[in-house]
Amino acid sequence: MMKWILAISILAVYANTILFVVSWGLKWSVLFVNWRKNRLQTTAPVDETLTTPAGYLAASVGRGAAYFSVHLPTHNEPPDIVIKTIDSILASNYDDFELLVIDNNTSDPDLWMPVSDHCMEKGARLRFYHCMDVTNAKAGALDIALELRNRRATHIVIVDADYTVDRDFLSRASNLLAQNEYDYIQFPQSYRGQGAAGLKYELGLYFATVTRAADAANTMLLTGTLSVIAVKALRTLGGWKTSTLTEDAEIGLQLHMRGFRGRYIAQSAGAGLLPFTFFDLEKQRERWIHGNFQVLTRYFTRIMTVKKTYLVPILSQLSAWFAFLLIPMVFMLLIPLFSGYRPLSNAAAWALAVSATTIIIDFVSRFVFIRLSAMGTKLVEVLDTFVVSWALAGRSSLATFTGNLPASRTFHRTNKSICDESAAAHSTTTAMVAVLGGMAVLQGLLMAQPWVVVAGMLSVLMLPFQWLTSRRLLRYRNHLRVN
Repeated sequence: MMKWILAISILAVYANTILFVVSWGLKWSVLFVNWRKNRLQTTAPVDETLTTPAGYLAASVGRGAAYFSVHLPTHNEPPDIVIKTIDSILASNYDDFELLVIDNNTSDPDLWMPVSDHCMEKGARLRFYHCMDVTNAKAGALDIALELRNRRATHIVIVDADYTVDRDFLSRASNLLAQNEYDYIQFPQSYRGQGAAGLKYELGLYFATVTRAADAANTMLLTGTLSVIAVKALRTLGGWKTSTLTEDAEIGLQLHMRGFRGRYIAQSAGAGLLPFTFFDLEKQRERWIHGNFQVLTRYFTRIMTVKKTYLVPILSQLSAWFAFLLIPMVFMLLIPLFSGYRPLSNAAAWALAVSATTIIIDFVSRFVFIRLSAMGTKLVEVLDTFVVSWALAGRSSLATFTGNLPASRTFHRTNKSICDESAAAHSTTTAMVAVLGGMAVLQGLLMAQPWVVVAGMLSVLMLPFQWLTSRRLLRYRNHLRVN
């Protein structure tokens, strides 16, 4: 029996290695595409309509061809944060828009009533709806908003509850749509407040690398906020009829497969809030991985039939947060159960070496990838980003292999309440990974396997890296609380 378990475990290690190599191959291809793009930009004229903020304002302040229906879905959000977002949208220098606030399934009137009262004071342009028994989380709220929109609306704009937008956000979007035949455009996510620079860089890494490469291949998917979508395109899809946790990526993929044209605009148009605790950060990352995994599995057959020039960018976007360290870690711990501390068979020894090497290569590759992506010009910025990336590696690995379990279909809202002390929950996943890493170190020493010792020590590093990230998030939260 143990021989069969060992054989299956060895096969799992090699299957995981293939996925690991493919995953990092996609990441390195992203850097290569961006490198080529940068080289071409040094010799080709720059498209001023996409790079000059002043050009946006000069062309489209006031009334324009596009009429925007801005949709702001909320659920159990702190009212002061939502009100701040509402006021930033209403301060727009663009006239042709409406704002629909869809509060879904918030049972506590202390959370939604202040927002409702604030909206009643702002005039007919702003409408507030409190809806209960809404299904499909954020996508369900967006579907309601789509049906309630003004019929003049040509485009839907999605803004998350914690995002304050720039005054010229809608003006820029209108100008881009007037000058180009885009069916949807996506602005990057950015974050306000001082501190936690490493986390801001780590989150921005997706837009600086993966999204830029996808845009170069005309395969940009959506990322959930600061998205602008043509009503006709969204109606063609039947609205927000999604079945995954990442409705943005799923809708973006559907738009691309239906032949609609999108573009990524590499300029900040608003800023949101970071998760306030490492626990919330892990839950957010887990939701992204689970959702993208669900999109990938649901549409896998159709994805694999797209043009080769589209395949890699689509896979790169959907697998950007995946990690493949769980099986190597578990195998390093289980190998003594299979053979005790007797000499290993050649197959088991090779699988053990592959497992340890996978962890070591992932550790080194993360640092090199961050350094080459130019996320921060100083070494300390690269190190800050790397600390966050490796601290999340354990939970990301677990989430990658639980994406199709029933529990993975539950939508977990990221807590944005600054005063909620219950948010300070501690992560158990990283602590568990660190313990497993420590056990791997001991077993590596007993088995005289230096690569296992190194891999175990790197796994243990996740715990102090988590502590560093948690401390920086605490300072970030305290700064927002004071200001």
